[in-house]
Amino acid sequence: MEGMDFYRELRQKTSAWAKEKGKSYQYIEYLLLAPDFFYLLVRLMLDRRVPARAKFKIGLVVAYYISPLDIIPEAMLGPVGFSDDLVLAVWTINSLLKSVDRQVLLDNWPSQTDLLATAEKIVTVADQWIGKGAYQKLRSFFKTRVFKD
Repeated sequence: MEGMDFYRELRQKTSAWAKEKGKSYQYIEYLLLAPDFFYLLVRLMLDRRVPARAKFKIGLVVAYYISPLDIIPEAMLGPVGFSDDLVLAVWTINSLLKSVDRQVLLDNWPSQTDLLATAEKIVTVADQWIGKGAYQKLRSFFKTRVFKD
């Protein structure tokens, strides 16, 4: 499955980058979860308990993760470029809580960290982390097109 290959490659690149950076990158603990959030989204796409409308949203975010064209490009910045992808994934998870049982999300979450607490922390620091300009562009684009519930 192509999505899982992307997940493994993302996990490997992010881990190697983190070892090189050490503790010097302020948001490293969150960035290391970018592959896990990608994995969660792919798993939710395949889960029968997730409604079709929610899967449409998830599919758009998975496409954004994979796309080389985004607000903070991975090709230029390496794993730091997944910051915007991660913020978007967290917004998606928060949005899904309206239509998907919380247990479905937890059943598909591959990490040992607390999914909902982690998502809340990422939302709290998102505009500082990815920069106010990038945050506003991402938010305005997806708020009007994807999260207009």
